[in-house]
Amino acid sequence: MLEQTEAKYGLKLPRTVITIDYDENIGDLYIRFKNADITEGEPTSDGKAIVHYDKKGKIAAIEITDITKL
Repeated sequence: MLEQTEAKYGLKLPRTVITIDYDENIGDLYIRFKNADITEGEPTSDGKAIVHYDKKGKIAAIEITDITKL
């Protein structure tokens, strides 16, 4: 899954995963790579994922808005 996301969006995602949350009603998947007090979310060009960055500009989490369309 991480490799697919990296290839599709040209990202290099961390490999340490803290938590994974999945909402099966709407198909959203949220993967947290590190604990961060404040994150800044930036949607991908197609809007199917939101990459969350910490204060230092490092990827803290990624949210895939509809896993079935990845």
